[in-house]
Amino acid sequence: MRHFVSDRRGGVSILFAAGLPMMLGLAAFAVDLGSASLESRKLQGIADAAALAAAGDPGHAQQLAQAAVDASGWPRAITVTATAGSYARDLNVPMDRRFTSSGSGDAVRVSLQTASPTFFARIFGQQSIALSRHATAARERMAGFSIGSRLAALNGGLVNAYLSALTGSSVSLTVMDYNGLAGADVDLFGFLSALRTTAHLDAVTFNDVLNAQVTRSQALEALAAALDASNPTQAAAMRKMAAEVGGGNLSLAALIDPGALGTQASGGTGIARVNTLAMVTAMLQLAAPSRQVSLDLGAGIAGLASTRVTIAIGERPANSPWVTVTDNGEPIIRTAQARIYADTQLANVSLPGIGTLVGIRLPLYVELASAQARLTGIDCSTAASRGVTIEAQPGLGTAAIASLDPSKLGDFSNAMTLSDARLVDTLLVDVDGRADIDLGSAEAWQSLNFDQAAITNGTIQTVSSGSAVTGIAQSLATKTSLSVKVIGLPIPLDPLVKAVGSQLALAAPAIDGLLDVATGTLGVHYGQADVRVTGMRCGTAALVA
Repeated sequence: MRHFVSDRRGGVSILFAAGLPMMLGLAAFAVDLGSASLESRKLQGIADAAALAAAGDPGHAQQLAQAAVDASGWPRAITVTATAGSYARDLNVPMDRRFTSSGSGDAVRVSLQTASPTFFARIFGQQSIALSRHATAARERMAGFSIGSRLAALNGGLVNAYLSALTGSSVSLTVMDYNGLAGADVDLFGFLSALRTTAHLDAVTFNDVLNAQVTRSQALEALAAALDASNPTQAAAMRKMAAEVGGGNLSLAALIDPGALGTQASGGTGIARVNTLAMVTAMLQLAAPSRQVSLDLGAGIAGLASTRVTIAIGERPANSPWVTVTDNGEPIIRTAQARIYADTQLANVSLPGIGTLVGIRLPLYVELASAQARLTGIDCSTAASRGVTIEAQPGLGTAAIASLDPSKLGDFSNAMTLSDARLVDTLLVDVDGRADIDLGSAEAWQSLNFDQAAITNGTIQTVSSGSAVTGIAQSLATKTSLSVKVIGLPIPLDPLVKAVGSQLALAAPAIDGLLDVATGTLGVHYGQADVRVTGMRCGTAALVA
């Protein structure tokens, strides 16, 4: 026994037999799991390809995903599940929650399940290792949209006076020029590419161009270059204006958000078009040393003996440009606030008890709050359903026949102080008046749907306040409360009040026309918001998760 215990022959065999299960286990771990890991990576590639194929036509996601898997040459059975839905490109949403199954949409999640055979693990009864891989792909979606394009019935004299005062120069385009610019669209990214040349920028990306300081004339020359091919007449008008307005620096980043295309140096053609005159006005407002201008139009408005208009433009809220190209609802686009004060003198009239050659003064104040719009959906699922959904909210407003201090119009941090207006001022008789219109509480968001035809045609859709008025001056004239102050003479007051009221009603259409032009020049309108989708793109599918 002592000899047997001390005999070391055959020890290796005993150790080998004892360690064989451990070696087989390590082999199973190294070889089988390594093989499964390699096949898992291959399966992920198949899942990616299937998701990309299915996202090209989410309506047939299952068939396309299955076809992609079948074409992969995978040697064993794979269970394929393709789910159509939508994908939120929102950094604030956790990655695993960005895909939402809906049975339709422009994104597809593909799940693949199969088994990887084992080699050494079979000794322990494990015949295979289950594999499961997932991939999500979505079609590229982009849309450009803008708010504020009220450019009808332009008056060349008023627009020239406004732009001249805004730039400190002398702008002298004709009504035909302005109407042509109001009816012409310019490709946004074509304009940015042209600006890189006209401003001699070393900028590489569109974001670089937008952040660069350029002059007004360089920006207008770029607009002309972008218009050359499609609208040569309007291009010539732009070059004339560029020569007239001179310098004045601006950075267009406050007006334009290029979205995902901002990091590109080229491309984007056809995605977004903007109205040329609206673009000009927005740029010149941005570069203006003062956003409050006073215009003396004299007797240039039919039916009015004299007209003086003061216009003040407020700042746009931070991070809310005039036009944006985006694939989500941020940022909201807002028009700038505006205040308009029109101090008009009616032609001499005859009033009971006073006689002829009496002038009636009508001071009218209009405040336009910021209208806003946001993108809520881009449908790229099928050719028939392609379109964009925008929610818009008209700007609230206040209008009044009242007197005020015009020098304070530009202080948007404080409400304007309004007082009764002296409409008739004579040595013996004075007539005071006051009227107000207020659109009241916040308006609800209103949904607008733009199909492919509406986008192609540049169709404008308008949302209106629930209490919007069609004619500001006419509405105020009917609401005006008049009071007469008499000194020394027995004058029949009722006929005088009625006569003044009648004269206000007669002059109201001319003043409404003036206000329509003034607000149209600013691209906004009282109690309304004009919205258009300037372009959309449903591009190729890309992996998103």
